[in-house]
Amino acid sequence: MQSWVCRDKKRAVLRTAIAAALSLCAVLVPLVAKADRADDLIAALKSSSVAARANAAEALNKLADPRALPALLQALGDPVESVRKQALRAAATTLQKDKVDLPRVAALLADVDANRRAAAAQLLGIYPVKTYVGQLEKATHDASAAVRAAASEALGATGDTAAARSLENLLNDASARVRLQAVTALGALRDPQASAKLLPLLRDKEAQVRANAAVAIARIGNPAVAPDLIRILNDKRTAVDSNVRFYASYALGALGDHRATPALIEAIKSKDYLIRSQAAQAIGHLKETRGVPALTHALAADQSELVRWCSAQALGNIGDPKAVQPLIRGLKDKNEDVREQSAKALGRLQAKAAVGPLIAALDDSDEAIPKAAVLALGRIGDRSALPALRRMLKHSDATVRQAAADVISRFSL
Repeated sequence: MQSWVCRDKKRAVLRTAIAAALSLCAVLVPLVAKADRADDLIAALKSSSVAARANAAEALNKLADPRALPALLQALGDPVESVRKQALRAAATTLQKDKVDLPRVAALLADVDANRRAAAAQLLGIYPVKTYVGQLEKATHDASAAVRAAASEALGATGDTAAARSLENLLNDASARVRLQAVTALGALRDPQASAKLLPLLRDKEAQVRANAAVAIARIGNPAVAPDLIRILNDKRTAVDSNVRFYASYALGALGDHRATPALIEAIKSKDYLIRSQAAQAIGHLKETRGVPALTHALAADQSELVRWCSAQALGNIGDPKAVQPLIRGLKDKNEDVREQSAKALGRLQAKAAVGPLIAALDDSDEAIPKAAVLALGRIGDRSALPALRRMLKHSDATVRQAAADVISRFSL
């Protein structure tokens, strides 16, 4: 009897050992297979076939095997752009798991290959560390515009305002791409001292650089440059590009400096409809009641649909009761976008005088206006609108029906 018990115990131990071995195999076999696959893909990065190299880099992006990083960093200098792009993605994914190899990436900023230097700067921008600011600043003097641009973007990502001076030196770079990245990076760093340096970029020959310069000035938010922006906005000489005045209007509105109000009101009379529209938006952003007369006039009489739309939006932002009647008239504008924005503005003003006109707007042929009118009536909260709102529960447009149901439910609370 005892021998049978011993045999059973031995069998149980053996079964446990076999199960453990099988379990270990289940873990090790995929790991070995993955390691073998990674080795094959690393080798494929040196293939003479462009497709094979690109596919290998794409597959390594999915594996994210740290052992592949050296080979991927080498592939950043591949003569074919599509391979370089895949290698960059794969390197970025691999570094996401383990950033201990960032020094190896930073070392590539001194590589003989410009593509590798640019890619290294890009990777340091994806995983910004202030440790490498000095090396990135040095890279802003690189002979390659691609490297200078990538280094600029990376410096902006570090958040280190000490890099602002190096970026300012690139604002006159011959490459528009470099100027664009330098401007954007300065906006990201938000260094107040950079605002004055960005002002000349509002006159850059490239539209995107001008736009980003205005955005950067707005992001930095230094009121010290407001007088300069006002002078630009007031300068109506033909030598001054209207685009410059447009971006000056944008920056002034974003800065929130009320000293700009008189110039912005005057700009609503500009011959350029883009300047008029931007000035209207800026006044709305400032919530400046002094601009209401100019905005109501523009809403009623401007030939540009965009200006009328911006004026309606601005009046809603300001919230002055004097805008109610002009906005009610805006509900009958010939342009559906202006009618919609007028309805939204009346909702923001919570104007009870607009309940009747908004109920009438529920029957507008453009489906965006009934929805805007429903929501506006909900914000006003006048129960006399309930019968009309219930009628909207049968509207042909599902979004209008849903908006009406939501508004009616709030009335019931």
